[in-house]
Parts: sequence; C-alpha cells; structure tokens
Amino acid sequence: MKVAVLFSGGKDSTYATWVAEHQGWDVEALVSVLPRGVESLMFHFPNARWTRIQAEAMGLPHYTIEAGQDELLSLQEGLDKTRDTLGIDGVVSGAVASDYQKSRIDQICDTLGVKSFAPLWHKDPKILVNDLKAAGFKIILSGVGAAGLDKSWLGQELTDERWVTLGKLSRTHGIHLTGEGGEYETFVLDAPHFNNPIIIEKTHYEWDGQSGYLIIEQASLKHKSAN
Repeated sequence: MKVAVLFSGGKDSTYATWVAEHQGWDVEALVSVLPRGVESLMFHFPNARWTRIQAEAMGLPHYTIEAGQDELLSLQEGLDKTRDTLGIDGVVSGAVASDYQKSRIDQICDTLGVKSFAPLWHKDPKILVNDLKAAGFKIILSGVGAAGLDKSWLGQELTDERWVTLGKLSRTHGIHLTGEGGEYETFVLDAPHFNNPIIIEKTHYEWDGQSGYLIIEQASLKHKSAN
C-alpha cells in the first residue's frame, strides 16, 4: 500500500505516520497544507512551514499545498497532483474525533479514487496519550485557546506531569484531552521514527489575552545518538 500522510507537524499526524509505517505501508510523502490564517477549520496554522524540518527528521519526501480561499478545493487539487506524481493508493490522516475534518477528507479521497485511512479515529484519548508517552514522543504546545490554558503553556513539553494536569482540565473545563476540538495545538520535536531530534533555537509568542501561539523562528536537527 502506497500512501501519503496529511501532515500538520502535530502529535496526531506524526503518530499516524508512525502507525502507517508499522502497518507495513510505503509512506511515499508527507503532505502539509499551509492555511491562510488562524481561522482555518481544517488545518493547523502555527509553524506549518516547519513541517519540512520534521519530514527531514523522518527522512521522508515533503510536499506543501498553499491553501487558497477555498481550502477544501486546494486540498483536493493538491492531492490530485500528489496521486498522479507518486501513484499513491491512499491518504492517511491523524483525525481523532472531528467529524467535520474526517468527513471532508473522506469525500475528497472518494472523488480522487483513493482510500482514506484514519488510524487514530475514535481511539480512546487516554489510550492515545498512553501510547504517545510509551513510544517516547517529545511534544510541545504550539497553540492554546481554551479555558484553563494560558500563555505559560506555550512552548512547554507535554511531560507526564503536564498530561496529568491536562487530564484534570479536561474534566473541569470540558477540554478534549488530545485537543481535537482546537483547545490546543502541538509540535513534535522527536519520535521513534525521527532520525534526528529537532532543536528549537529562537521563538516568539503571539498572545491576545485569551489565546495565542508559539512561533518558531529558528530550528535545526541534532544528531541522535545510538542507544
């Protein structure tokens, strides 16, 4: 099975990439959509342009789609070109609980005549979090936009302690534990399928008093020592 992965740089699409590889599928490329702004309902906005360095860390080809005013049309046209170029049989996404996102990806894949795979779909959030922790994913928060999550969370790694805190916030404020409702966004610095971890060298914050983003200005790959 030859697939392309819709890749945002966050934990879910990165994990979906790893799952696809463990399925024995040939991941031909990562495909990232660069949305026009933060108002996108489909795609991650903060640090989308840094997905290229994550693809480099995984040793995978990387394609970008510049989203126009009609994001879904841009995605369909971009995946159409990817299908023709790479001869893919399917598209993998990291959708967990968003019917809006998954249904539209499914429709586009159906139109293009390729299969749509969402290996994390409706997976129990607690199990998903435990899988990420057990696999050694190094994840930071790149955006927050929900009650209980303030500016201090930006750029912080999701350690065991912070996952516990997120679990409490999930119960008290109704936050989806994996951020599927847009409560927070993430950026992956390292994972089992990364040949090299990513080192963030320079950042700044954009904060409007209730929500905001960590903007990466400089980053590089670091040699990963063999165990």
